[in-house]
Order: sequence, then structure tokens, then C-alpha cells
Amino acid sequence: MKSRLLLAATLLAFCSAAEGQEVHRWWVEFTDKAGSPYSIENPSEYLSPRALERRNRLGIAVDSLDLPVNPAYLDTLRLTGGMVWTVSRWLNGAVLYTPDSTGIAARLGALPFVAEVKYYSHDSIVRESAHEYLDGTPVEPQPFDTLYGPEYYGLGYSNIDIINGIPLHRAGYKGEGILIGVCDGGFPGMDTLEAFADLRAEGRLVATRDFVYGGDNVFDVHSHGTRVLSNMATFRPGIYVGTAPKASYALCRTEDTFHESPIEELFWAAAMEFLDSLGADVTNTSLNYISFDNPDWNYPPEALDGQTSYISRAANVAATRGILVVVSAGNTGYNPPPNFSVPADSPEALVVGAIDENGERALFSSYGTTADGRQKPDVMAPGKSIWTILPDGTAMKASGTSFSSPITAGMAACVIERYPTLGPAAWCDSIRAWGDRATAPHSEYGYGTPDFGLALGTGPGVGIGETPQPADDGPILRMELYDATGRCLSVRQSQHSPIPNSQLSILNSPLPRGVYLLRLVTPNGTRTRKIVKP
Repeated sequence: MKSRLLLAATLLAFCSAAEGQEVHRWWVEFTDKAGSPYSIENPSEYLSPRALERRNRLGIAVDSLDLPVNPAYLDTLRLTGGMVWTVSRWLNGAVLYTPDSTGIAARLGALPFVAEVKYYSHDSIVRESAHEYLDGTPVEPQPFDTLYGPEYYGLGYSNIDIINGIPLHRAGYKGEGILIGVCDGGFPGMDTLEAFADLRAEGRLVATRDFVYGGDNVFDVHSHGTRVLSNMATFRPGIYVGTAPKASYALCRTEDTFHESPIEELFWAAAMEFLDSLGADVTNTSLNYISFDNPDWNYPPEALDGQTSYISRAANVAATRGILVVVSAGNTGYNPPPNFSVPADSPEALVVGAIDENGERALFSSYGTTADGRQKPDVMAPGKSIWTILPDGTAMKASGTSFSSPITAGMAACVIERYPTLGPAAWCDSIRAWGDRATAPHSEYGYGTPDFGLALGTGPGVGIGETPQPADDGPILRMELYDATGRCLSVRQSQHSPIPNSQLSILNSPLPRGVYLLRLVTPNGTRTRKIVKP
């Protein structure tokens, strides 16, 4: 906490204000990126080699959204006497802190390159911490006889068993080589806990960045990020094994736990750009926004269209850059639907709701229809009474979609490890296709609870243009293709001989993107396979 107070004191000194006086915060959006010294032709100046490799692997071109904002615009903002706190290249603007508000909006608005100015001020950043250190249960390692059994996973067993993720681990897919970005309110203990000792020792904690207070120290203030991370990154066989125990991680503080303001969405956007520049493959966000300190900033239902809020717009861009964006659905399911919030309205994000130990929707898990008619959440995962690791190393059960999201994000990293060239749309479609309600999506469950073991079968993104040949079942005599509602779209049949490859054009049909069921009849029986049109 000491470092946080020092940074807060720095801001207060900048503002020449006494403790408790307001620091004024502005979002300044620019009209263009004209005159920037950066270019699309030389992306190595602002994207890492890993980020460029991901773009090349997924066939994603660098474009103007990737260009950093014009540094000259930022220099002009500083001439107002303000401090440029953070910058977003995707949203093309900057968060500016000023010591007072007198005439600032008019001066900023008069600048020829400024498109919009919004004021998001609240009281002083110096407050007593709302941080919770909760009582937990000490955990001792238990002996285990068999890898990948209940004793091996320990407290994490039910998390991965319900979504059938163990087959992926057993096959060697544990997230190795995959970079997961985590945006949260802080990760205290992550730099010292035994639960993450392998992560640190193997150099898999690749970066940290604090967008709320500045600097790289994210190991204080609030335990929520530590508990979220434990669902994925913990690797202590016999105690707790997470869903992506061999992945690499980059940790970002974007949540100001003392306030609720759209400024935090802009911190998140900047963090996602940072993670993009590092080459992150998947990100987890167990944060949601709908109601703020100032009611004038709140999002009405018509704004939940996936295109209005800063955070959802940034989530959409992140997906187009090749990142699988996993977010929690929210914990306001007790209210009438729609009761989710942003960025859970993003059309490009994989939104995860919570189920209990019986596979039923936890009553707190948010759901509903977006303003533009889409159903959220997409899938469900364990989120009630989930074991988490606290900053003091003890374990505590907690409930919330905050935990169903990282459990899923960790398994998604294992899927990406197996199928690295598909891209976010196909990864998302595949995980939806593995849901237990994929053939009849439900308003409260989406496509249901995924069976990640199916990633070892047909695999995600099995193309409509591929020829299905069930192993050991003999030649295909009949094929039936159904859409997600159960409607039969087409049939191919041969009475006495296999269907020749030349007549498998059913699989090349110009079908829209989505989830389909393919029923295959062979001399030895019938198989039904879920396939995905990316």
C-alpha cells in the first residue's frame, strides 16, 4: 500500500492540492492520426516480434488502428498544464489529469485535432483501502497416485472436471507457449506465493503494468486478481492445479477499486493495447461496468449494443487483432433481464456465465438480450463455491462469474495451443459448439457448458469443406446436416456403396457462420459430430 500512497502523493503534488482535493480527469478524443511519425509499413516500432508473429499466423494485417496516436497531439495537451495519464491508439485519444477544471473543456475543445472532450472527475484518489484480506483455510499438499485425477488437481478438480478439460491436459495441452493477459484490480501475493512459484521460476510472468496508479507494481491493493489468477495459473499438484498451469501471463491493473468511472474502461482499453503489443493470445476480464459514481455516466439498456461503451469497442478491436477476449457475464442475475453489463455485450467476446455444482445457472449469473438482439452469455462454467487462493496462501471458497471466466479462459488457452492458426472467431464458435445446449441455445445458458474434451476429436474449426471419415466405422453411406435449431439442411445417401468424394459437396455448401450437426451413417453404426463454420 505504501507505493500506492507515494504515487497518489505524486499526483496530488502535481495538482498542487491538499490531500482530499479533487483531481480532474478528462477523456480527449482526437480527430485523426495525421502527421504521426509511425507507419503501417514499420510496425516493429510499436508491436513486438511475438505480436507480429501472431498477426502473420492468423493472416491479420496491420492497419491505422494499430498506429500510436500522434505524439504532437499529446505534447499540445501537456501545454494546458495537465498530465497525460494514459493513451489509447484504438480509440485514438488520451486520459488527461488537470489540477483544476476552469476553462479546460473550452480550451481542449478549441484544438483543431480534438473531436470530443468528456469530463469524468471524482473525489481524491487518496482513500483508505477497501482491500479485503479474507479468512481462508490453510492448504497442505496431499499425496496422489495417478496424474490427472482428483488428488492431483486438489481444490481445482471440480472446476476442470465439469467442463471435461482433463483430456486436454492428459494429451499434453496445458497452455504452454500461450500468453494470457489478465486485467483486474490487483494481484497481491502473486510475486511471493508458492502457488505461483513455477510461473515465476520458469519466467512465465512476462510483464506487469499498472494503468490506475502508474508503474509496474500490481502486487497490492486488492485480492480479486490473485483469486481470479489462481483458477488458471496455480500449479501445485496435490493442492491445486488450474486450467492453464503452463501458460505465460501478463498482469494489468485496470480496476480502480476505490471508484467506479468510465475512466476505468479507458484504462482497460490501454491495457488491451499493451497486451496486444506483447502478442497475447487470450485475455481474461472478470470486471463489469453499468453503474458509476455519477449516475449521469450510467449505461441505459439501449446502450448495451456492443458498440457504445469504450470497453466493448476496445474488446471488439482486440478480437480483430487476433486476441480471444474472455469476459465474465456479471453477477446481477437476480434482477430482471437484461441484467448483464459491459463488456459482456461485446459481439466479439466470449462471455461466460456461472453454473453451480449441479450444472444449473447460479442465480446471481447475469443474462439477457443485447440492444441489438443478441443473447448473452455465450457459455457457462463453474462459478459457485469455487476454491481460490488468497494473498496469504490460504484457500477460500468464493462465488461469481469472476471465476467462471478464468476457468474458461485457461481451457481456451489449451485449445489455442492445439489449434493456433484458427483465430478468435473460430475459437469462440468451437467452444460454443461444444456446449451441452449447442443445438438449442437457452436464454439463460447460451450454448451451455462446454465439453473441452471434444477438442481432441473433430477439433475446432472443422471446415465445412473437409471430408469426414469416422475412424474404424467404415465408409460413409449417408450424411445429414442440421443447423443449431435441429432443422435438416441437406442429405446425401448411398444404398449399397460409399458416397464418393465427388459427391461430398454438402460440406462445401455456402452456409453462414455458425454451429452445425453432421450425422454420419456407416455400416458399423451412426455418429453425430458438431462442426463449425468459421
